[in-house]
Amino acid sequence: MLSLRKSRILSAAVAVVLAGMTGIAFAQDKEAILKDRQATMKEQGKDLQDVKAYLDAKGDLAQAKEGAANLTKTTNRIPSLFPPGTGGPNPSGDYVAKPVIWSDWDKFLEAQKTAATKANALVVAVNGGDRAAIEVAFADLGKNGCGGCHTTFREKIEK
Repeated sequence: MLSLRKSRILSAAVAVVLAGMTGIAFAQDKEAILKDRQATMKEQGKDLQDVKAYLDAKGDLAQAKEGAANLTKTTNRIPSLFPPGTGGPNPSGDYVAKPVIWSDWDKFLEAQKTAATKANALVVAVNGGDRAAIEVAFADLGKNGCGGCHTTFREKIEK
């Protein structure tokens, strides 16, 4: 039978080991979140390029429709890509999420909702097929959706 002192030491040692394992798991989770965040943003860039290709007469409408529809899905995922404790540079090291994302979460969510609304408007325009309407919705999403969020919540890392 273990003495009370040995039992406490053993309990403390187990607690330290478990805490260390939790830290390692969080570091791995954070890395995975950062990779997913960057991959999602790159996916959005590709979707925007698909719409732009149509506007420039270098792509077809079906591809633009697919890109616009995917933008609505990925834009709605944005809050889940920024859980607390996941600040820091993206895996390629060219951008960093600003701490204001978490210190003013409501403002971040407002920016995300604006981007989602602009993405939905782009889908409507693309599905309508009117190139002029698509151009207006595309510019609005870029300036007031994506740009509105990136200006406030993302910083380029100067190398």
